[in-house]
Amino acid sequence: MTITKRPTSGGQAQSADDFIARAPDAAHDAVADTKRRRKEVISLGIDERLLKRIDALAARSGLSRAAAISLAVARFVEEKGE
Repeated sequence: MTITKRPTSGGQAQSADDFIARAPDAAHDAVADTKRRRKEVISLGIDERLLKRIDALAARSGLSRAAAISLAVARFVEEKGE
């Protein structure tokens, strides 16, 4: 049995840094904001079939329903330039 060299993870580390940089809260200053922002509670009607799809995607991603919807809305707002 031969010993093989462990592959370098340089590309993977860069990918992780890029992923983190694209996070909605990554645009903040280097100093962390220690205050938690208060979230507004809203009521929202969603088609049952769409909600099932959201729940399935959230579960596969390891997110709660609220987190998945919040992420989708944040991406929509970012994409539309608001």
